Amino acid sequence: MDKKISIKEIYENENKVLHLGLKTNLHVKNLENFYREQTKKIVSQEMEIISAKMSLFPTKISFRKTKNRWGSCNHRNELSFTITLSQLPIECIRYIIIHELSHIPHKNHKREFYNTIKTFMPNFKTQEKILKDYSPMI
Repeated sequence: MDKKISIKEIYENENKVLHLGLKTNLHVKNLENFYREQTKKIVSQEMEIISAKMSLFPTKISFRKTKNRWGSCNHRNELSFTITLSQLPIECIRYIIIHELSHIPHKNHKREFYNTIKTFMPNFKTQEKILKDYSPMI
């Protein structure tokens, strides 16, 4: 079984921060706060663009610390994202946003749901493969 990329190990062993898919030399006092702030900033910017293109708008966006989910959409069309999303390459972040927005009209993972994703990101399967190397955990 392949080991997923660990934010904590990179920070502790290499003294680097994983940001937008790249290891970066940044001095960070609090890793959790760093990721929360960066993720909120990036998701807010990308959400504005992507939701307008898709004509799909969440009723609320929140951020929380999760162990195994990148994002979720509930029955009230509220989207939630893990605070560590900013560790991912930007295309993966965009995919997760598109994925969660696609749950607004489709509350399941049936063909129509994936057709919606494919309309806005034809190469989404590539992003899904990349995501398997990462973990939402700190």
